Amino acid sequence: MGTNTNTVTLRKQQTGIFRATPPQDSGRNLRKGVWQLARLHTKEAWLCWYPAVWGLCLSAGTQDIRLNILQMAKILFGIWSSVTVTHCAFCTWDDICDVDFDKQVERCKVRPLPAGMLTVGEAYVALMAWLPVVFGVTYLTLGEAGVWTFTPVWVLSTIYPFMKRVTSFPQIVLGAIIGAAVFPGWASVTGDLTTLSQGLPLFFATASWVVYFDLFYAEQDRPDDIKAGVKSLAVLLGDHVHYFLAFLGLLQIAFFTLTGLRAQMSPVFWILGLGVWAANVIWHVASLDLNNRRSGGKIFKANIMLGLYMTVISVLELAVSRLSISDLGSIGQSLIGMQVS
Repeated sequence: MGTNTNTVTLRKQQTGIFRATPPQDSGRNLRKGVWQLARLHTKEAWLCWYPAVWGLCLSAGTQDIRLNILQMAKILFGIWSSVTVTHCAFCTWDDICDVDFDKQVERCKVRPLPAGMLTVGEAYVALMAWLPVVFGVTYLTLGEAGVWTFTPVWVLSTIYPFMKRVTSFPQIVLGAIIGAAVFPGWASVTGDLTTLSQGLPLFFATASWVVYFDLFYAEQDRPDDIKAGVKSLAVLLGDHVHYFLAFLGLLQIAFFTLTGLRAQMSPVFWILGLGVWAANVIWHVASLDLNNRRSGGKIFKANIMLGLYMTVISVLELAVSRLSISDLGSIGQSLIGMQVS
């Protein structure tokens, strides 16, 4: 792709977590088109699942709620399914909104809509089919509290494509979208919306993390953006980006610390969770090489794995400190139909 200002601007507007992963082939294929519009061929939805699980674990810790194995499994399934269908619906919406941009950007021409796998009208039909699924799955698995706490995620996801047209910092909206997933996780345990404010430190930790790793991703495009005169956070910060990344890293650590203190987390969180997270932040910032365009992309991918790691640690911490096993006998009896002594 050349360095035409409009083209690069359009390319820049397509970056971020909700960007489509280009399929390997194109041509008319309705089934594949619907599948790939929903990003069902990628693992992107897991990024939105992490903070919801963190919210679940935080809620149980803060409210001193003990869960049995079946309760935990049911809530995790509800969060996973609700997050996944929400991601499917709004990624479809994002591609519908961006179809004219994608047609003009070389690397985006193979996406389902510009590649001709399906028409915009068919994409709208797919979107309309997803929306009741989103509401139904969320209500059936997480209840009324889940619907209310997912509403901000749905609203922000609706306006996200348009924010990319009016601001150079859509990652802030993206941070709010993913960060807001903390609250459905919280409410799935308590069913109480009046205590959601206690999850705000975790929300801000998550939102700052999203902006943080998205900035690493944007560093890959900074040289082209400078040549084309495109405004972006990466261009604005220039060679001072390390300082801002360090600031975002400190915000994450500070808000995670406040979160842990409020929830009276065990040493599992402080040592294996926050300790490892802080070490990774130092490594990320120190290893970013502004002269190597691949450096930011590698650190971006490392952050995705870091999020998965923290999710595992959060569940482990909950199991150690809050998960009740006193009723394993009755659970076993209900599962296999035999008396467990």
